[in-house]
Amino acid sequence: MERLRKSAMLLLMAGLPAAALPFWGTSHDICFTAGSVTYQLSSAAAAPDYRVRIDNKAPRPDLRVRLVDQAELADFALVDDAGAPAGQACATAGLLRTVKIVPVADASDVTITVSRDAQGEAQGADFALFVHSARITHQDAAALFALMRHVQASQKVAAVSSR
Repeated sequence: MERLRKSAMLLLMAGLPAAALPFWGTSHDICFTAGSVTYQLSSAAAAPDYRVRIDNKAPRPDLRVRLVDQAELADFALVDDAGAPAGQACATAGLLRTVKIVPVADASDVTITVSRDAQGEAQGADFALFVHSARITHQDAAALFALMRHVQASQKVAAVSSR
């Protein structure tokens, strides 16, 4: 019985950091691939390729993200398992771009708002996002998806204007 109690305590202690991640702080070195580009979200990046600011009071953000509680309501969904991340999640044969979420007072390449609205329409959101993850916070996922959408839109505008 004592062994069972100690094992249960050990499992609880090992599981707390993973369970707490969505509630506190930014995840470290999250990678997400879109096409030939892998975006690495890192809070330690000294000179990131992109800086994303989450400013819910910005009068004109580049993108508005609405968090939803059901995948069926989302434009984008991020769901992962509760296990440990793959060892080489950031390995890529394509381009690797670093991303950092910066404080509201800092300069950024993209400014977004992130909100949850029970009524369904959060201030004219550009897209709805569903996140169910043991490792990635809602803000991390919103920053990555918003940046990818912003970069893709910029590339389309550049391609059209060069014609």
